[in-house]
Amino acid sequence: MSAPLTTQTLHALLARAGDTPFYAIDRAAVDERIAALRVQLPDTLQLCFAVKANPLPALLQHLATRLDGADISSAGELACARAAGFSAGHIGFTGPGKRDSELSAAIEAGVRICAESTGEIERIAAHCARLGRTARVALRANPAFAISGSRVRMSGDSFFGIASEDLPDAIALLRSHGLPFAGLHYYCASRLLDATEIVALHDHCTGEALAICARAGVALPWLNLGGGFGVPVAADERALDFAPVAENLHALDARLRAAHPDARLALEPGRYLVAEAGHYVCRVIDRKSVRGRTWLIVDGGAHQHLQATLQPDRLQPANFPMTLHPQAATDEREVVSIAGPLCAPFDVLARDIELPRARPGDLLVVHCSGAYGASASPVNFLGHPPPAELLF
Repeated sequence: MSAPLTTQTLHALLARAGDTPFYAIDRAAVDERIAALRVQLPDTLQLCFAVKANPLPALLQHLATRLDGADISSAGELACARAAGFSAGHIGFTGPGKRDSELSAAIEAGVRICAESTGEIERIAAHCARLGRTARVALRANPAFAISGSRVRMSGDSFFGIASEDLPDAIALLRSHGLPFAGLHYYCASRLLDATEIVALHDHCTGEALAICARAGVALPWLNLGGGFGVPVAADERALDFAPVAENLHALDARLRAAHPDARLALEPGRYLVAEAGHYVCRVIDRKSVRGRTWLIVDGGAHQHLQATLQPDRLQPANFPMTLHPQAATDEREVVSIAGPLCAPFDVLARDIELPRARPGDLLVVHCSGAYGASASPVNFLGHPPPAELLF
């Protein structure tokens, strides 16, 4: 987790940004999280980054020298990852609706394409024939595994991937087109905080992958177990205990290599690597009382940080951790609610949070904001300017 921003650091960042609102990502905190994972994970495991979590070019350049690859979901993300220095051979292209132009770009770049349907396999084969190229094609699996610890689920009754029971036939289709089978990809849920559930999920996916390849009569060169590791935001959430997850991954890596000596295990976290390293900084522009509730109105909100406001992945919105930096020192504290500048009822950053007494001009820092920030928000809504995004 990023160290608290001192007033001196905050104002230095504000000078760089030029104005509020802005995002700031602490590179030391990112490095600390990566190092903590590297110590625990198998040496041969490929640790990749889900670019969708934060495609900030400066951040991607930083990560490209520290990680083993990237997961992308569009031609735009492919261009960003390549420009940042990620090797094409270590990029995986996922997503259920890849356009023909994107498949062609992926084939020409030489990235691993994670096909999500038999129709996509047919289109890949057609593009390979037209281009006179081959492609490395992995298959995204959709297992029938019940997940209770997250509302963000991509397995079971979902449009993602190929139903696991249909994967042997999909592998046969690949081989009929002369396309090399490049492995299996799983990504079943996001924001998981329960180590026991993650261990059970990884066990299921690994066992299933081995059985599928045995049935299809093929070697398994690569098994990506995805990411989905959560970070605590709400007051009642606790940090993921990663130790049992890592211990189990060592056992799964050994099991995988016993059956397929050349196989590589992979993970592709996004939020878990960068969320707690990031801060969203905005300014108080007004305070008001409405029927006994004190509201602070700030210049940042849902148009730039949807995850902190509408929170579509939660049953009930939670207050992100945040701190107020008053212009003048004060011992007064108060319970307030905080809204952004939008003419929209969902633009609420916090309800009933205790902070130092605020005045217009004070800076509000929303922590845990390094993932799914500006790039995952409706930044064009109402014509507000985009936030600056800094790496420090």
